[in-house]
Amino acid sequence: MGGRRKKRKQLLQKPKPKIPDIFECPRCGKVALSVTIKDGKAKIKCGSCGLQAEFDVPPVYDQANAYGKFIDLYYEGKIEILSSSSEEKTEDETKGESEELH
Repeated sequence: MGGRRKKRKQLLQKPKPKIPDIFECPRCGKVALSVTIKDGKAKIKCGSCGLQAEFDVPPVYDQANAYGKFIDLYYEGKIEILSSSSEEKTEDETKGESEELH
């Protein structure tokens, strides 16, 4: 007469964390910033507000490291922001348009 066998619990393996492909934009706050790295240059573009930037990165950088460098440079004001087609108009241009309409 044997007793019941105890069932062994299987250990669940946690999946390794994945590096994200899309990041949060510092200008508009939406998760729409894509980072591509080619030939030592990081190209960053927001699909929502049109923020674009390009800068040199070391060959060991991945997308997350390039994003971190971009955030640091953006808040320090040391990054050249490429102009986009949907960039906001200056005050002089808007004043001229409003006067033409009236």
